[in-house]
Amino acid sequence: MDFALLSALSWVGFDYTRKRLSAHFSAPLMSVIFSAIVLPVYLVYWLAVSRELPLSSYYVPATVSGLLAGVGSVCFIRALALGKVAVMLPMLCLTPVISGAAAWLWFGDALSQLELVAISILVVASFLLQGGRFTIQEPGSGYIVITSICWGLCIVFDKQALMYSPVDFHIVYVTFIVLALNATLYRPMIVFDEIKQHLSVWFSAALCFSMAVTFQFIALESIQPGMLEALKRAIGIIGAGLIGVYLFKEKLTPTQWCCVGVILCTSAISSIQLAG
Repeated sequence: MDFALLSALSWVGFDYTRKRLSAHFSAPLMSVIFSAIVLPVYLVYWLAVSRELPLSSYYVPATVSGLLAGVGSVCFIRALALGKVAVMLPMLCLTPVISGAAAWLWFGDALSQLELVAISILVVASFLLQGGRFTIQEPGSGYIVITSICWGLCIVFDKQALMYSPVDFHIVYVTFIVLALNATLYRPMIVFDEIKQHLSVWFSAALCFSMAVTFQFIALESIQPGMLEALKRAIGIIGAGLIGVYLFKEKLTPTQWCCVGVILCTSAISSIQLAG
């Protein structure tokens, strides 16, 4: 459970640094550069830790996971370009439901009563915290639904792939697939002089990203995908909200502050129960 919380907090750091970079760089360019920066680090990590190759049963679920993650990121960027952020982001709260249901149907990895209650509370509170709007008529809503499905399913295929591979190899393989897919689809123009002006932020973002993914895969070996996805989304949303309040002078309504408290309490209780 500790790794799940560390992953969620790392995603918060990544969201913050990514938001700073988004003022200067396009989302497709950032997606490609992040993968390109962390891939050599992951490769060195694999060579240093195990150098172990996966079983043959690994490659199908791992490849599907990488493709789903890549397609999800493409659709997410497209959704934000077409629709309103306040409408698009709450719809991502579908991902824990999709992950939990898919893991149950695919592996028979059923959620306990505690996990079902916790996921339900986290999903509803996260939805309300992000504005509580859900509509399929908003431009871009189709893309965000596809994103939710892709991201909800890819973590389930990650769990299956990790049954046949060490975490260190899986990180390398999936990152390579995402990089290849995004670079092929976007073909962004990289201007190194502009990147150098924000080099410290790039490396901070890449560090947060690498830790978030690594801790997530480690946590996934022992936690139901739906529960992990719910914790990641909820804590990430709180982090983004608090960063907005204290660093960007944004405001939260009383209802949203209540949702923050509910998410924190639910996450803490779930962590204690699962650890026990």
